Amino acid sequence: MRNYPWPVDYFIEKLSEDVGVIAAAFYPRPVIVRLSDFKTNEYARLLGGEGFEPKEENPMLGFRGAARYAHPAYAAGFALECAALRRIRREMGLANLRIMIPFCRRVEEARRVLDTMADHGLKRGEDGLEVYVMCEIPNNVIQIDAFAELFDGFSIGSNDLTQLTLGVDRDSEIVAFDFDERDPGMLEILKLAVEGAKRNGRHVGICGEAPANYPEIARYLAGLGIDSISVNPSSLLLTMDVVAEAEALAGLA
Repeated sequence: MRNYPWPVDYFIEKLSEDVGVIAAAFYPRPVIVRLSDFKTNEYARLLGGEGFEPKEENPMLGFRGAARYAHPAYAAGFALECAALRRIRREMGLANLRIMIPFCRRVEEARRVLDTMADHGLKRGEDGLEVYVMCEIPNNVIQIDAFAELFDGFSIGSNDLTQLTLGVDRDSEIVAFDFDERDPGMLEILKLAVEGAKRNGRHVGICGEAPANYPEIARYLAGLGIDSISVNPSSLLLTMDVVAEAEALAGLA
């Protein structure tokens, strides 16, 4: 920060330039950036973080994602995130950047976050801004029609959605054997999520390890007509073959 008049300027410039490089590389195709979703224990492990973060018994279910953005304890930090993204879209001219809100528990919470973003110059629909939400909490699926009124698309977070549907802490090795995205209940909730998004004319994709680890899940989702599947690089070619096969069988290719 030595050559910057204020640390805030450093943060906004660095974040906007790093994200902007990715948005520029794919322009004019859409690029989705997910807002911060560190847990309190993850922030606390960063340099200087311990003095600012509360200690929680279960950070995975605590002060994370959307809960932070309008909260007094993180409002100033969220304002910096918004300033960086606003700079990318307005000053850099990269209007292909879309924003995704993670771990949004309730519809009312979604409204608060969208209002806060609008206050910071990131109003959904203005200058073509699309805002997505992670679908990673059972309530996101149960109330998908209500969430669809507020957002332009969904990204299914299979890791958290599996954890919360099956009640399995994905950070606990002792119960790891019960963490399985192929469980019949999980397949049903994935189906409800995709069908709910489609019913409302919203984009729906999936991120997480499930489609990469289990080709049968990628095949299943492709058969449901999911719009996009994100996988790690090592699984890309296999997943592409699986998806192409499933789409051909479903008459979608």
